[in-house]
Amino acid sequence: MKTFLRFVVSLLFCLSLCLTAWPARAQNQEPKPSPVCQRDDALNVIQLQIDASKLIDDEVKRISVLIRAADLLWPYRQDKARAALKEAFDLATRNYKEKGDEPSLQGHLVVQAPDQRYRVIGAIARRDPAWARKLSDQILEEEAREAEEKATKDVERDARTAEKLLGAASALLPSDQSAALRFARASLRYPPTIYLPFFLYSLAEINSSGADQFYQEALTAYLGVPMERFLYLDSYPFGASGDVGEMPMYTGYSVPRNFTPNPALQRLFVQTLLRRAQQMIETPVVNPAGERGRLSDSGQMWLALTRLGPEINRSLPDLAEAARQASETIFAMSSQTDQRRVTRTVTEPPKKSFDEMIEDAERQKDPAMREAMLAIAVMHASANETLDHVVSAADKIDDTGLRAQILSWLYFERTQKAIKDKNFPEAKRLASKVVELDQRAYLYLKTAEELIKRTRNDSEARELLEEVLTAAAKAPDTEVKARALLGVAYLYTKIEANRSIAVLGDAVNVINHILSPDFSSDHVGRRIEGKAFGSYADLNTPGFNPENGFREVGKVDFEGAQNLAANFVDKPLRAMTMMALAEWCLQNSPPPGKPDKAKPGVVKP
Repeated sequence: MKTFLRFVVSLLFCLSLCLTAWPARAQNQEPKPSPVCQRDDALNVIQLQIDASKLIDDEVKRISVLIRAADLLWPYRQDKARAALKEAFDLATRNYKEKGDEPSLQGHLVVQAPDQRYRVIGAIARRDPAWARKLSDQILEEEAREAEEKATKDVERDARTAEKLLGAASALLPSDQSAALRFARASLRYPPTIYLPFFLYSLAEINSSGADQFYQEALTAYLGVPMERFLYLDSYPFGASGDVGEMPMYTGYSVPRNFTPNPALQRLFVQTLLRRAQQMIETPVVNPAGERGRLSDSGQMWLALTRLGPEINRSLPDLAEAARQASETIFAMSSQTDQRRVTRTVTEPPKKSFDEMIEDAERQKDPAMREAMLAIAVMHASANETLDHVVSAADKIDDTGLRAQILSWLYFERTQKAIKDKNFPEAKRLASKVVELDQRAYLYLKTAEELIKRTRNDSEARELLEEVLTAAAKAPDTEVKARALLGVAYLYTKIEANRSIAVLGDAVNVINHILSPDFSSDHVGRRIEGKAFGSYADLNTPGFNPENGFREVGKVDFEGAQNLAANFVDKPLRAMTMMALAEWCLQNSPPPGKPDKAKPGVVKP
């Protein structure tokens, strides 16, 4: 018992160090514009978080704290920052050796385990590209040695390596394009994946000619890879949001708004495709199926030429006849089984109306399949279908739990549409029918946020925000609820600072009741799982996380936000919010060697 008491006293002392880094102010005063805090105090607080990170059991969260601290310290105390990054990389290496990066199955979803080593390397590369390159080369050499020792090539592992390298490259693009390209070029030694089009489109947003050049390098590097991998190169030259083959992994690509397809790259890709087709025709080989039973190379080739046919006819008419002949010859060479399979793939089934989909579902004899088809029909019903009609169809689902989830999903989606259409009374009405109280609170918040943009009436704004708080009060303590409270706290900074601090305190209390809170992503998963199907979506909550929330509230009441941050039970979260406040302090401290200049309306210490 004495040992435990000593631990508590030590913990309270550590917290007091964080709190005494800045001058205190009486808590019963009306919040005023925050004073300009001192740079050295902020840097000392950041160093305290590095020291305290040794008490964090979760290695991934500890790495996050070290990366964040190092990034803030680097311009001022580079030696301390380097030490933190080295510690983070050592932790990441140990984490990888113990846990690896094999994907896991969660429900119906395959979840990729991130390799923390590349995350640290990405952080290092923003500050010291040479050091980052040395570490990545070290990893790749180790993986190459391990691959040589294996009897068979591990395509999936090689693909994950490519994904890690391109992930690091994408993270570096905003800050260091040359370093990003070095990582991207290193990925060309490994199989192409969906990360390749993602990177190309991201690069094109800031450097279209550089993206075109890198595309040509990728096309040269991947001339001989299996077609199901080669076709990851089809989307970029045409500015397409998807791939034309039967791919190892599907996704939709976000094409930059002002993206202009390059006709020269289109020609280069189609010519390469036709050369491969001619080789296939002239030198027929045993044509095994692709990975995990996907289409053979010839099937993928025919599929690509068929789906690209209209685009080739329109943009490259001089290649259209060669493409048509190659497609016909390859189809004739294929087995009857492959012919039937690829024909079904490109044959669009007649589009059915909502009522026809419901009728098909009701004819199903398998109860699980019937429920799945009804649920899918309701969830994908056109917005042109009246809400009452769709609700009536959902009522046909016998499983009461599944029916409630489906209806809640439906009301959530219709609420978002009403918000987008600026129909705020309807948005509030529909949101009130969402079963999950945390999601209902989120919807109220989004409605309030849009309304506040369009009104200067403080009373109306308060009423809307209080409705969010009323809904949140009834909701279970979840990360979505916490984000909603953080959003309300931020919005209240615009109209009533005292209320902002009070709501921020409520958010802290909610978070303290969540087991292992994780606000590392702005996306919160929404899922529905029936016996025969699963459906998943991301609820995007940008900005509403503790770091951003505390930073914004700290602008109107720095000490109040600082004191609340110290109340977090979760050590990593406490460290990250304290550093968010320290970052704001650093940004607003006068540069060294120059006299302090008071800002208008700011009280100097």
